[in-house]
Amino acid sequence: MSWFGGAIGYVLGSRFGALGGILGAVLGSGIADLLKSKANEADVQRRMEQDARERMRSRAASRNGSTTEREVVFLSAVGAMLAKLSKADGHVDASEIEAGEQAFVRLGLTPANRELCIRAFHAAKTDAHSIFDYAESFASVARAVAIREMMYDILWDVACADGTVSVEERRILEMIVTPLRIRPSLFSEQWSRRIRASRPAQSTIDPYAVLGCSASATNDEVRRAYRAQAKKHHPDILRAQGLPEEMIARANEQMARINAAWDEIKRARGLG
Repeated sequence: MSWFGGAIGYVLGSRFGALGGILGAVLGSGIADLLKSKANEADVQRRMEQDARERMRSRAASRNGSTTEREVVFLSAVGAMLAKLSKADGHVDASEIEAGEQAFVRLGLTPANRELCIRAFHAAKTDAHSIFDYAESFASVARAVAIREMMYDILWDVACADGTVSVEERRILEMIVTPLRIRPSLFSEQWSRRIRASRPAQSTIDPYAVLGCSASATNDEVRRAYRAQAKKHHPDILRAQGLPEEMIARANEQMARINAAWDEIKRARGLG
């Protein structure tokens, strides 16, 4: 049934670009496993025809696809990007694999969704597409900016896993902000934060950097910066915008950092 994954990849390629091939491998292999378990050839044919009809109805119903379809695309893109970054320096290091596993744990992936990410990871290791292709596909289904920024943070976790960010990894992290559709300044912010994190004596996080404003900002400007960050990262708002439940934990972590930064600034400035 290897042809079946290829057929799915061809159909999905017109819709999801580079990610279509990964989806073909991920979904095709899963569906092929199901088909192989059926001994009756007529039943196989009937199921294939029914699946095709369901896909056509799904595509006709909404240009963006169903929530389930978007989630599959989302998770597949996550696995593909992790694979491409892990292999950026020529090989996949054990520490990078562990960082990927830790990302799955932090995201709270279900066993089924974790398996989907892993399938996409293995499929992407040997294909001809770049990490930037998958970043574009990811951005097309990850509507909220905060979701894309969290994915960027995860990529940094993987790049830093072995203790050294290679020249190629740094190049990728600097350039990928464009296809992810996030602000370019995130690269310098992450670089500065990660370097400080490797030096305990200089590891204090700047609360103003967390809120995205200057220490010279007025009280009103700081308040507006806090409200903007809270709106962008609040888990309830992100859930309403389509954030998968697996990533709500990351949203909660980011919201906790924002609140802690705001509390620190309030204390320092004597604000109520």
